[in-house]
Amino acid sequence: MKLEAENSPVIADVSQAQLIKTLKKLKSYGPSSFACITDDEGSYLQVAGGRYTCFIERYDAKNKKRFRGFHSNSSTNFEDGTLLSFGGGRVELRKDEWFNIDDVIEVFSLFSQNQDLPESIHWREINVLNQSSS
Repeated sequence: MKLEAENSPVIADVSQAQLIKTLKKLKSYGPSSFACITDDEGSYLQVAGGRYTCFIERYDAKNKKRFRGFHSNSSTNFEDGTLLSFGGGRVELRKDEWFNIDDVIEVFSLFSQNQDLPESIHWREINVLNQSSS
């Protein structure tokens, strides 16, 4: 597993402590606003944002499909179509696609240990061409 974060060195064979430390530093308005963890087969999880305003995507290298994480607890703070701005651009999110960093840490930790991802997080296939960015 390798962990990459904006404006940070790549960490090969990332430890749990390094993973948590890197993810807790993420802020949508800060010097490090996105991160990605990749396994040996090329599948990955990526996150953008920080604290209470994150979104999660995963790529399944075997099936060559990309998915956006969502949950049944829709955000009451954001409506469908709200933009998350971060160092990599802007992404339009649905109100059920907002996560806090603790959720992100749980998903990244399980992925890094080759374990099943939490059942509380669901995945919808996305088409990259339909995503907003600038």
